[in-house]
Amino acid sequence: MKQALLYVALILGTVLPAAVGGQELASDSQLPVAPALTPVKPDAGESAARVTRALHETKGVPASDITVSTHAGTIVLTGEVDSEAQRAAAISVAERTAEGARVSNNIEVRPLEERPLKEQQAAQQSAQLVRDVEAALAANSRTAHLGIAVTSADGRVVVLQGLVSSRENRTAVQNVASRVKGVTRVDNRTVVPGEQ
Repeated sequence: MKQALLYVALILGTVLPAAVGGQELASDSQLPVAPALTPVKPDAGESAARVTRALHETKGVPASDITVSTHAGTIVLTGEVDSEAQRAAAISVAERTAEGARVSNNIEVRPLEERPLKEQQAAQQSAQLVRDVEAALAANSRTAHLGIAVTSADGRVVVLQGLVSSRENRTAVQNVASRVKGVTRVDNRTVVPGEQ
């Protein structure tokens, strides 16, 4: 009973007199030690979704050229950007938004005009597809408020990322994106908090 009272006192941060139940404790070494609390780490999938959304909301960051993924609890940024300033901005946004998760940067700087013509055209086609899917999501009353981040690396497959409140919203986002002309496949990486 004395130990239970002391645990409660330690947990609540209260001070008890040395005498408990009429008996005195011989020394401080007899006081029970409260167990250490382990901080809860944010879910990597939710952190990645927040980072993706933040990248899309940041001017000057070509979010459609950056892929956000997770590996062993680390948020991994990959892709190609046109300048060191864009790269630095993307890293800064990711680190601020990751909520304690480690960020690994694999973004390469390669100006668009230095890329082969076929790659330049693919980048333009991907950017147009992203704009079309974003417009479709914004025009749909069920998905307009969700803030879904859209990317495409090849101008045909779109990747959807973000936090959604329910499975129904996740399905709605998938359906709207899949109906956009030019989309051949949807990689739906949206996350419902608490699921995984």
